[in-house]
Amino acid sequence: MELGIANTIGVKQFGGGVVDNEMNRWFSDHPDLEILDIKYAASSTPEDWAVDALIIYRKGPKTNILW
Repeated sequence: MELGIANTIGVKQFGGGVVDNEMNRWFSDHPDLEILDIKYAASSTPEDWAVDALIIYRKGPKTNILW
């Protein structure tokens, strides 16, 4: 199966409690990635809560491709 440009897309998931420190560390460790989108979700119950983040990025160095 030919993926075309989709094979250059990657995702990184963060979940649990507070995710901002983990995300910032990951951004610092991968400064050359082109971030395409970040999706957030939050959920809670009377006893607990959780935040999840999904980072969608282009693998490899940043490009100047305009779609």
